[in-house]
Amino acid sequence: MKNKDFMNRWYTELWNNGNAGVIDEMLHPDVKAYGLGPEPLVDIDAFREFYESFSNDLTDIKVTVDKNIAEDDFVVSLCLVEAVHKKSGAPVKFTGTSIGQFKDGKLLTAWNHFDFLTYNLQIGKITAAQLA
Repeated sequence: MKNKDFMNRWYTELWNNGNAGVIDEMLHPDVKAYGLGPEPLVDIDAFREFYESFSNDLTDIKVTVDKNIAEDDFVVSLCLVEAVHKKSGAPVKFTGTSIGQFKDGKLLTAWNHFDFLTYNLQIGKITAAQLA
């Protein structure tokens, strides 16, 4: 599977279809993910905890990959995330970029740059007044 196809499958299977089984299948045992919390997630179990927490807060998650750009063992994915916040019922919509590095056909490292500020404003976790 080409790395661009891999990333499309990652977003479709895991995020859009809620198939957590692909986490073990698609992540390298030495995976490290940046940008999903204050510290890097340093193994499959840490990523699984992030995924469960994020998907427990939202319903109807849909990640649209607008563009994948590949070079060597890297793919940059430009994404649009849409969902509904379970607690408030608020729709959420924000963009993000993920840079994935591959090893042995699995995702080894990911640098995530998603607009969690917009997300947190939309769910009411922070207010615009707090930013002034």
